[in-house]
Amino acid sequence: MTRQLRARALSSTFEPLTVVPDDPARSRLGVVRFAGTSFNPVLTAGYPELTVFLAEEGHGFAEVWTSSRSVESGEHKAIAYAHDGEYLFCAGRIPPCDEHTYAGRLAYRAALELAGKLGYRHVFRMWNYLQDLTPQNYRDFLLGQAEAFARRPVTWSGLTAATVVGSRGGGIAFHFLACRTGRPVTIISPSGARGVYLNGRLYFSAPSLDDAEKLMSAANLANWGVDDGFGLHDITSLKIYGRQPGDLVLADPRLDPGTNVAYLQATLLQDEPAMEFEGVAG
Repeated sequence: MTRQLRARALSSTFEPLTVVPDDPARSRLGVVRFAGTSFNPVLTAGYPELTVFLAEEGHGFAEVWTSSRSVESGEHKAIAYAHDGEYLFCAGRIPPCDEHTYAGRLAYRAALELAGKLGYRHVFRMWNYLQDLTPQNYRDFLLGQAEAFARRPVTWSGLTAATVVGSRGGGIAFHFLACRTGRPVTIISPSGARGVYLNGRLYFSAPSLDDAEKLMSAANLANWGVDDGFGLHDITSLKIYGRQPGDLVLADPRLDPGTNVAYLQATLLQDEPAMEFEGVAG
């Protein structure tokens, strides 16, 4: 059963900005471009594309989310989206402002209104990239986000399923994944790593690979009622955020040589640790 679930689960890969190759066996659900500028989400060739200002010119990449199903796409109140009957990808951008609570509430209301209308009522993974990230700015934004969820028939698993880092500009860029019938399970480890298990895959965030390994172990997943388990060699895609260029060095033999790995220099919410890892296992 787990193998069948993984076969129909989402996949993500990292590709050059200039060329996003076609895969006839899979449809693009959404693309996040990490580049030297920021753009509102747009529909490109039938899928949403969001550009996040989080890379130096000439050193960016695209994270491509794909599905084995056919995809429908559209726009709703400045939100670009695509869905395949089981998964929904939504992307938006809030221009630079001082009212993070109001802006966050307004943007997420539009996105969640869309998710509820389409029947995707379980948001299981979120990414928020904030210009001028500070604890206060994030608390203000999070309050608006929470108020939006409170007024929509859409569930979420809160901070356990969210990544937040500081961008270099462009206001607030965000995107999220939601599912229609799946049952996301929030997973937490004592070491501080967090993730969501859904359809045979674990979407995780951790301060170190050691913490990620503990999070995805069969012993820890069993604590949350999940009969599965992974090792670091099961990670298919991995993003590494670091404060300084020297932090973005990784040579870990526990990773499979075929793992997609991408590096981003970014502001992190907490003073320690100096890095953050997030990706997909399974």
